[in-house]
Amino acid sequence: MRRITQVSLADWVIRTLVVLTFFAFFVVPGRWIFPLVLLCFAVVGLWALLYPEGALGWVKNAHPGLDVNDSSIWWVPRLIGAFFLFFIAVLALAFRV
Repeated sequence: MRRITQVSLADWVIRTLVVLTFFAFFVVPGRWIFPLVLLCFAVVGLWALLYPEGALGWVKNAHPGLDVNDSSIWWVPRLIGAFFLFFIAVLALAFRV
């Protein structure tokens, strides 16, 4: 699969996961909310590490002049993704989820 196809597919998977997690707040039992949010943060963090141009594509909506194919700025979403994964690891260890 070409890289652009992978980014597009991963983008739709992430969007679907975020929307499903939001609506899960209203229907799932309370004890499942925290693990679902951890899972959502972990998947988004991993996605930002693997596909930084996809994460920059979300930012491009607010900043149209941003070039998502400029690999010199890919470190920013990768840093954010690494922070998300670190945050999830700390929370998972702290609460033993």
